[in-house]
Amino acid sequence: MRRLLRVLSTSAPALLAAALCFHFAMTVAYLTPQNPLQLRFARLISGYMNPFLQQNWHLFAPDPITDTRFVMVACRLREPDGSTTETGWTDITTPYWESHLENRLGPATRIGRSVTGAARMIYTVDPTSLQMAKKLDQQRARAQAGGGGAEAADAQVVDMLRDQVKKEQDAGFQLGKTVLERAGSAHCDSLFGPNRTAAVRLRLAVLKFPRFSRRDLPDAKGELSYYDFDWAPYQPVAPLEAATEDRRQTPVALRAAAVEER
Repeated sequence: MRRLLRVLSTSAPALLAAALCFHFAMTVAYLTPQNPLQLRFARLISGYMNPFLQQNWHLFAPDPITDTRFVMVACRLREPDGSTTETGWTDITTPYWESHLENRLGPATRIGRSVTGAARMIYTVDPTSLQMAKKLDQQRARAQAGGGGAEAADAQVVDMLRDQVKKEQDAGFQLGKTVLERAGSAHCDSLFGPNRTAAVRLRLAVLKFPRFSRRDLPDAKGELSYYDFDWAPYQPVAPLEAATEDRRQTPVALRAAAVEER
């Protein structure tokens, strides 16, 4: 036993350093612009970073954030007579941040980041990928205008990169959708009780702030748009209160209902 403890105590710093190096290497690879190396290991990088460690550089970007996004859920409930009813929309994002403001170290922050991270995965389109596709189209247009075709090798390489980018974006969309559906299922259980929900439907709401010239207006006066998903089957998940709140606080799902009433 002493020998084992001695080995662990001597190897622990090296293991911790290796774990930190791996984490920072994955973060750097995730944040760099699209490049062949990133595309080659896209599945590994995205699997490690999304959705809990996802981040971006919007705070330092030339074009800062101009909108706020939140997630809403509707529940299809089973009734005792065998019929189903559909509820209205409930905001499930705002209560997490309200809980975070009350307890900065609470678990609601982690759950909230997973929800907003999943929503960002669905909405985000990589600008480098769009630029790559645009340059390919321009190259082919010039080649056709000159009476010839683009070089086969170059065209194959770019087509391969475009296919890889599309696969990465499709995988991100599907993962984000799955996370949101599970979050919606958990909220339906918390709001209406277990074993009542047959299906859930998610809505992503985007509120664009008033432009700088109208900065005197509140954010609520901005442009509000919605993106609705189709109904998805209910997914059994752990109780939401156990993951987000302690006994002294109001459950997040109940706060969601209160936010909706306001």
